[in-house]
Amino acid sequence: MNESRKLQKVSHSTLTISIPAEHVKRLGLKEGDNVVVKEETDGTLRLIPSAKKPKTAKASIKVDAVATAELLSRLVVSSYMLGYDAIELTSKSGMSPAYLAEATKTLRRLRGVEIVQSSEDLILAQSFMDPAKFPVDSLIKRLQLLVSKSLENSIVALRNGSPSVLNEIRKIQGEIDELYWLIVRQLLVALSDREISVKIGLESPLHTSGDRVSAKTIEEIGQIILELTEETVNSREAGIRIEERTMKRIEDLARSANDCFDATIESLLVPEIGTIDRALAKIEATLSLEREVTLELSESEQPHMRTIISRFGQLARYCNIIIEIALNRLLRKTSKVCVIQEQ
Repeated sequence: MNESRKLQKVSHSTLTISIPAEHVKRLGLKEGDNVVVKEETDGTLRLIPSAKKPKTAKASIKVDAVATAELLSRLVVSSYMLGYDAIELTSKSGMSPAYLAEATKTLRRLRGVEIVQSSEDLILAQSFMDPAKFPVDSLIKRLQLLVSKSLENSIVALRNGSPSVLNEIRKIQGEIDELYWLIVRQLLVALSDREISVKIGLESPLHTSGDRVSAKTIEEIGQIILELTEETVNSREAGIRIEERTMKRIEDLARSANDCFDATIESLLVPEIGTIDRALAKIEATLSLEREVTLELSESEQPHMRTIISRFGQLARYCNIIIEIALNRLLRKTSKVCVIQEQ
């Protein structure tokens, strides 16, 4: 609720403002309490009770109204990402074994969450995670390391088509998904709690949307790597062989894509004109190499390898999304390439 209040002069240089009664009651304020006045980056003033009580919230999902176990899993993940401290699943008729198994499996994948009660009628999970201990940039850096590891494994799979390597990439992708859910949770919690926002390194709420898009893009890049590895292994199992000349060129393309990805994340975490320029150059080099390798394919190789090669180009194009966000970060404050003047 927005309510206009007039400033009252009480001394030569001091102005006061009254706090609406409903806020006083809801926050438990009383005469003599200390209130911190903080100026935000957008120029607004925020009043923070010194004895501020942490808010808690619970999402209670009515399982009987959910059509499939897959949808139930997605609802659980969404509840987690929205920052609820507790997630409760209830059923009047009792959850089927499939629903119970899917819900339990999903809840166990949520970082910092523990199942504290479980039956056919009720599952209760509680978050015991301290959001202040997980800076967003550190989580994005961890995402980068996982994706790079996955990409390195995909190069191995190109050579030997090993199903064990594919399984390792699937495992890494599971970690990437879980880390992405945690990042979104951190970002949404930060939007509702400015103190948490500062502690996890979000200088401004304006960074939130960019960080979420970046994290989602990195997760999608991980999925691209998984899909191209699946295609590689399937081709091997079908008896399709790649000429050594082509194999070396695809390996070069894979390494170029990895360099491109690493440079892109560096430009996001260190948004300077030099890092962005280097990333853009590596993206263009990868796309150029993709076109070259595609043209070099023999007629027998084309039906099988064109899709795999295009995946690496798709990875580079996704990097352009993150570069756009890095440029936005660069231009939000004065730097050696741009001066920001408020008018």
